[in-house]
Amino acid sequence: MPDQPSVVDTLRIVRGFLSLARKAVIDARHVEAMIEIDTLMQVAQVETDRQIAVLERASKVRNRLAS
Repeated sequence: MPDQPSVVDTLRIVRGFLSLARKAVIDARHVEAMIEIDTLMQVAQVETDRQIAVLERASKVRNRLAS
């Protein structure tokens, strides 16, 4: 079985896709027409960033306790 990316790596990929999707909406100047979708993508970006931070902090604590 090939190596699978970590959850944090997967979240970073998702964050990148969300950023690209929001940029596409903004560049096309459709933010007002798609305000609800843009808002949901922004919320998803913020939640993705929050989850990455939580997982990275937990990893640092585990590493500190293991050493």
